[in-house]
Amino acid sequence: MKTAIATIAPAILRSHPELDPGQQELIAHLDGPILGIAGPGAGKTLAVALRGANILLQEAARPEELVLCTFNRSAARELRRRFAALATAAGCPGDLARVRINTIHGLCHRILEPNAPEVGLRAGYRLLNEPEQRQFMLENYDDIFGPEYFGQEHGDLKRRGWRLPQAVVNNGRRYFDRIADELTQPRDLADGNSAFLAALGRCYGRYLQLLRRRNAVDFAHLQLWAGQLLDDDRLGGPISQGIRHLMCDEYQDTSYVQERILTRLSEAHGNLCVVGDEDQGLYRFRGASVENILRFPDRFPSCRVVELTVNYRSHPAIVDFYDRWMADVVDWSGSDGGPSHRYPKTITPHDPGGYDDYPAVIAIAGRNPTDEGRQLAEFLRFLKSNQVIAGYGQAALLLQSVRDDVAGSYLDALDGAGIPARCVPAGGSRGNAGGRRELTVTTIHQAKGREWDVVLVGSLDFDNRNVDPVGRSLQSHCQRPSLEPAHLIADHDLARQHYVAFSRPRHLLALTAGGPVHPRFKVAWDRLPRWEDMERSALRRQLFRPADLVAHAETEAAQAASPASPRVIPFLKRLDVWVGARPPGGR
Repeated sequence: MKTAIATIAPAILRSHPELDPGQQELIAHLDGPILGIAGPGAGKTLAVALRGANILLQEAARPEELVLCTFNRSAARELRRRFAALATAAGCPGDLARVRINTIHGLCHRILEPNAPEVGLRAGYRLLNEPEQRQFMLENYDDIFGPEYFGQEHGDLKRRGWRLPQAVVNNGRRYFDRIADELTQPRDLADGNSAFLAALGRCYGRYLQLLRRRNAVDFAHLQLWAGQLLDDDRLGGPISQGIRHLMCDEYQDTSYVQERILTRLSEAHGNLCVVGDEDQGLYRFRGASVENILRFPDRFPSCRVVELTVNYRSHPAIVDFYDRWMADVVDWSGSDGGPSHRYPKTITPHDPGGYDDYPAVIAIAGRNPTDEGRQLAEFLRFLKSNQVIAGYGQAALLLQSVRDDVAGSYLDALDGAGIPARCVPAGGSRGNAGGRRELTVTTIHQAKGREWDVVLVGSLDFDNRNVDPVGRSLQSHCQRPSLEPAHLIADHDLARQHYVAFSRPRHLLALTAGGPVHPRFKVAWDRLPRWEDMERSALRRQLFRPADLVAHAETEAAQAASPASPRVIPFLKRLDVWVGARPPGGR
């Protein structure tokens, strides 16, 4: 590690002596591709932000030559905030507002906007978010879908749920986005044996024509057309000129077209840093591919691979539980001696001896959903009445969905116990919230990147496996074969989804079921103490206090520590222009 420390600026080492070896190695790498495999709570956003600051301090790039991007708008905002505070405190040279911090969609918008005529658009095109895209398709329904007789009562389409215009639009949008993500040509869909895909390909072709005619771009085609510009020998070089270091966070969530864009932008200099965790890849249904991160060393044979596997978030018992879950729940080894479907790694707690000995992972085993809800409410009231938590806002209930058919029984139990609950997303709340502080009921996907003191993961008594009908039906038209066999994908995605859920809590994880658990959870479930039977005195002695407002404290500390600190506020304001386009679906 001496070599790594030697290429980290002294200002960073002085202000962050606590950096672990993996973080130091990522920050110190200044030349060539690097892959950071970052487990839950491993401080990867800190490491990415510090690496950007180190690049500037070591004069490996000027501010305008540094690009940092991530997957969604909130993550880009957090990365921007952290970089602003850290780079300012370290005294980075130059105009820091010229560092480009984007969502990937924002990066594509910056590529496409000055080159719109090259793809058949005009200046000032209209950028459609997901609701606007659906509305555009509804308003032009007859032109897009009408000639194919979608919505008629013949069997195949009826079974697929394509009967009414709204359903046709919702389904069609998902197919159109995936076709664009995979760079599939409309004519290619007509070459197979599926009359359905051939008709869909004709609809997609008409949709593309309409986008250009109406001077509109949705998010999938924002990426598609940006990628086409980079693939053009006349344009690709000038577009990527001026970038010397490119970094991408949450790389496991990137799609095929996004991988191509990042690769094209880094071809001239080779300084591509990607950070992510294939075990937390949740967005296959939106076109994301964990293959991008799994195959990165194959695409860049000279890349350095760094592991960030020290967890700074959770009680050691929680870390051990979700680490064992991921290793044991399915067989990740590649079939027929092929590559593994995950990087083998062991997550370790930052301070194994720094926590009290109490049951940090428990099971709430209901005889039926009503009994499950009763015990869940009793558990939360125990924590609050014994001042283990100061308020219900320190806890979250994570479910597959917050639709009433999934979340309703839980919300009814909470309401009956007088526990305020807020659904995210739901456009409202249930329960006697009043002016008291709100328990969060949300989906596992919405919980990605977040943390709470106490997390309950519900509905382990039924088959939660995700299906991806769009990806399945288009599989033969993808640009590359799937690394994962089709019959394993649902189990792999279930494992990843619950790995994310189980790694959200800081102090206490509770798994709940209203009957016998699904077989996939049985081994993990059987070794947990049951809430109704367990000795509670050790838990009663705990005091889980709300996390400090780290964001504000960090910025204030940066301002106080640096004589250049007045720059941080205008920097934050000016960086608003770099966050870029709104992501689809409010992500």
